[in-house]
Amino acid sequence: MAARMEGKKAVVVGAGQPRHHLLGNGRAIATTLAREGAEVCAVDRDKDRAEETAALIAAEGGVAHVMTADVSDPADCARLVEESHAAMGRIDVLVNNVGVSYCDAGPLDLDPAGWQEIMDINLRGMWLTSKAVVPLMKEQGGGAITNISTVGSRTGGGTLFAYAISKSGVNAMTHFFAVEYASLGIRCNAVLPAWIATPHSMEGLVHAGVVASEEQVIEHATRRVPLGRMGTAGDVANAVLFLSSDESSFITGLEVPVDGGMLAIIGRYERPEA
Repeated sequence: MAARMEGKKAVVVGAGQPRHHLLGNGRAIATTLAREGAEVCAVDRDKDRAEETAALIAAEGGVAHVMTADVSDPADCARLVEESHAAMGRIDVLVNNVGVSYCDAGPLDLDPAGWQEIMDINLRGMWLTSKAVVPLMKEQGGGAITNISTVGSRTGGGTLFAYAISKSGVNAMTHFFAVEYASLGIRCNAVLPAWIATPHSMEGLVHAGVVASEEQVIEHATRRVPLGRMGTAGDVANAVLFLSSDESSFITGLEVPVDGGMLAIIGRYERPEA
């Protein structure tokens, strides 16, 4: 069977991750697309992290390029798209996988500088990279943009106030791009993860005070998630793979939860005792 991304050129923004025993979404997405035949530009603010992802791809026989960029800088957003296009000759797929929450808090405690930083990185950065890639995709006859959002964009409460609102904006932007550029053959979808065991989610939940430790995250998820476990970065990557491939050629403007059934819950849910 032919690889699902054979001949495709993909840019994954946020493809690196810190050293950790868990696999992050960005690295999982980049390596999954490469395994299915895509040439990949691994983009990260930290060059070492991008290089580690590219090395993993190369070790498996894939082709990867290392790009460094800070999506809070509008010039960097344009540059990363320009340099990726120059390196690969075209861009069929853009995956926006950047998000921060470390400076977040509740509505009454959040510092305005923290709000601005989260909005600049989580929302404005995705808009700017998408804005830069649309003319290139138009020229080549189409492409696929996938934005990584969160189930928290569809719920209320908690201490990740600005993060949730920024990702709600990502959902709205996804819908807008999907409709505005459909006639150009450009599709735009969003993936909404929840309870995914990644370095970002583990540290974020602990920092937000939802739980006290990584072990408690796992125990909490086992009780709260209908499927009875946490997801993995591979689960997120597989959703992105489908939305990036020609298998989803008639799908655009979709929000895809990768959440073990959390958004299907009405009211309180706890997994029954065995």
